[in-house]
Amino acid sequence: MAHSFLLKLTSDGESPHLYRALIDGKQEAFLILNERSASIHLADSEGNPSGGLRMSLPNGNLEVKDVEQTESPPLGAEEFKLLAAHLGNQWKRQGKAPNEVRKFFA
Repeated sequence: MAHSFLLKLTSDGESPHLYRALIDGKQEAFLILNERSASIHLADSEGNPSGGLRMSLPNGNLEVKDVEQTESPPLGAEEFKLLAAHLGNQWKRQGKAPNEVRKFFA
């Protein structure tokens, strides 16, 4: 379980928005916030969906798809769900893609 994370918007312009996640100051991952489909996906550094993890924002359901990969995904389902839920909540609260989401847990 992550003790802290920082999600930083790395893309400009229209949806989908690419975020770089830094977990516990050392583990890196990428997420895509797609406003049109109201979903968040695990992605690679180029913004391509990867890892088979997707969260629907209207209902918070997590979808895990079986995807053939050459390496293991940077995040497990629980870590992805934590980051995606906080990103989705900020998006709903602000009505737009947030520039940054930072969380610390005790």
